[in-house]
Amino acid sequence: MKTEFNIGFDYSHQNKLNIEDPGFNDFIEYLLNSDLKLGKIEAGITYEKLADYNLFIIGVPIADSHISSEEIEYLTKYVEDGGSLLIVNDKGGDLGNKNNLNELTQNFGIKFNPDHLFDNKNFSKDISRPIIKDFKTHFITRDITQIIHSNGCTIEIDESVETEDIDVSAIAFSSGESAWHKIFDGEDWVDEPVEKAPILAIGHYGLGKIVAIGNLSLFSGFHALYGIHAMDNFKLISNIISWLMNKAHSQEAQLSQPIYVTVPIEQDLYYWMKGKLDEERWKNVEEIVNFALKVVKFRIRKQESQEE
Repeated sequence: MKTEFNIGFDYSHQNKLNIEDPGFNDFIEYLLNSDLKLGKIEAGITYEKLADYNLFIIGVPIADSHISSEEIEYLTKYVEDGGSLLIVNDKGGDLGNKNNLNELTQNFGIKFNPDHLFDNKNFSKDISRPIIKDFKTHFITRDITQIIHSNGCTIEIDESVETEDIDVSAIAFSSGESAWHKIFDGEDWVDEPVEKAPILAIGHYGLGKIVAIGNLSLFSGFHALYGIHAMDNFKLISNIISWLMNKAHSQEAQLSQPIYVTVPIEQDLYYWMKGKLDEERWKNVEEIVNFALKVVKFRIRKQESQEE
């Protein structure tokens, strides 16, 4: 597994989430501005192709473009050996989008439900855009108050797969009072109330990590009311990417591998920094931040030694 910060996108299954779609420009720009290298896997997924990436994103395959059993084996082994997967589905789950993501995610104890989540009380302009306020404490949910789960599905957790090397949990939930969903019961779509239905799942599998969410709109820059810029949606995305990218499986790796974080920068400092980058005084943001931290570390240590 390479240690570079590379992110790969699935281009083998007619995915809705792709680099060229203008609807996801803000998401892709965020990744590029974070000095991440992006790539794509076309014409079939293999373990050799996956090994080039620290994180692989599968974003809503459609039109009966199913992931093959061999590809599922490669993806599962990729995670087991230390890779990270971000798996995105949308309203209706596998059934609504004509994909077979559950055949992959069931290995990690995760299932996308064939449903569409609504909320009669907590929503953004429309009941199909529920406001999510219930979160389990986790790195991904830090500083998150509320997000919009627009036109998305819910998730089911199967803890029976858990072993010493496998664990799975939900970390975000629908309302316990006013939420309901339209779900396919095997014969028809029916309306049912739901309480605290999971909408975001995370897991460890072997040495790797998984995040699953049934909401493509989260990554869209077109809609300020429920896309990447709505409420804490962007912060959630940045936390997801940070958690999936940060992996150190040994003491040596902890000392050698950088930690990927996302922090807000004051505007005047950001534009000053951007100007210095334009002048080619530094190569990238990473170099500036690490230089600044080294200066601060040196000065604090010097001050502490004088006080002793």
